[in-house]
Amino acid sequence: MMRNAAFLAAAFAAAVTAAPDAGAQTVLRFGWWGSPEAHFNKIGAFRWGEQVEEATEGRVRVEFLASPPGSPVVFHDLIRDRVIDAGYYIPGIAQGRFILHQVAEFPFLGDSAEANSVAYWRIYKTYLEPAGEHSEVVVVTASTHGPGMIHNARRPVESAADLAGLKMRVPGATIGRLADSLGATAMFVPFTEVTQVLSSGVVDGIFVPYNAIADMSLARYLPYTTEVPGGIYNLVFHFAINREAWNEISEADRAAIMAVSGEAGARMIGHSWDVGDREGREYVLAQGVKISRMSPQFRAEIEAAFAPIRAEWAAKAAGLGIDGEAVMAAFQAEVAKLNAELEGGAAR
Repeated sequence: MMRNAAFLAAAFAAAVTAAPDAGAQTVLRFGWWGSPEAHFNKIGAFRWGEQVEEATEGRVRVEFLASPPGSPVVFHDLIRDRVIDAGYYIPGIAQGRFILHQVAEFPFLGDSAEANSVAYWRIYKTYLEPAGEHSEVVVVTASTHGPGMIHNARRPVESAADLAGLKMRVPGATIGRLADSLGATAMFVPFTEVTQVLSSGVVDGIFVPYNAIADMSLARYLPYTTEVPGGIYNLVFHFAINREAWNEISEADRAAIMAVSGEAGARMIGHSWDVGDREGREYVLAQGVKISRMSPQFRAEIEAAFAPIRAEWAAKAAGLGIDGEAVMAAFQAEVAKLNAELEGGAAR
């Protein structure tokens, strides 16, 4: 699977770099990871790159690298230090350096990555960006993935007690804290290593959205899934450009890039996650995975376990001059409004 992904990634990069310059003044070397066939990449990140080139009439071209330039953990710093010119990074895996993005990573925030992504971008621009946590790079758009589910190899997980004792791969700090509080052993493992730790039995299960199970063909290792309405967690992705590289782009082209980034980019990339989750759930069912839906009682257990984690986050946010509870309320209001628009057909 990984060999095939590497081949496809190389083919994609070759296709991009072989295109004529058409007078391009700037080439942004973009770092990414995962399968090139993953919806987040194929109709999310890659499409964003195409839109940047179209919007700037070829003066700015996004070159997707043939292989990851390092672990996903260090992508923020690779962008900051211009090892790469641009890329996406996950604030939640950057060794506890970032706090405020967690407003969009808490349990039960919603079933639509498109709604959550647009809501997060609005909240980021209004409340979070001024705090300066991400000022070392230029964040041009952002996304959350879809609702995280519980997948494991050992048993159906229908209560907090069922999680106790399981070694669970976690993708970020927020869900890691929650898993530990429920008696599981949280193990941070980069997504690029998930197949290895599952196949070897290093972990018993993982927290991921449905799309990830399909993208990495993981159902054979994970016969049990607990479906969590709204997600047991979420994960934020920032699309960013190195500041020096950004300043080398003309003001007109920066404006053109932002026209296809910002909220428009968040909507498109979030939508790519939703498409992947729908297909991922179909894959899980087709593979015979036993799906149980989280009960109200189990949800109440999660909410009780998460309450002190949320309070701790609000206290840290206050230290950065942010009213965490007010920001959370604003985020939830945006999500509700966007979900209503999506259900009413006002958005894609």
